Amino acid sequence: MKNKKLKINLTIQSGGMIQFSETGILPRFLVFNSPELRRTWRLKLIEDTQNGVLKVNGQIAFNYFFDGLGCNIQSITDGVVGDEWEIKEILRELRD
Repeated sequence: MKNKKLKINLTIQSGGMIQFSETGILPRFLVFNSPELRRTWRLKLIEDTQNGVLKVNGQIAFNYFFDGLGCNIQSITDGVVGDEWEIKEILRELRD
């Protein structure tokens, strides 16, 4: 998998009436999307600083490092850490 030209978009989603009505807290999610891979990953944002992995076909394909202000992605191919890049544009979406 050649990740150098791979584009991954990030949206921070806030909201969701079901969880808000049950807990009184607006849930937040990191939503990563790759048009080239035809994949979307939706991960609950638990803290302002968070890291984790994104899998493709059950295999770890990327590490992500989110610090509340930005997000870096690191490719993993056959267990070998590859390129790292920053997601330049992060969208924010409020849902009701």
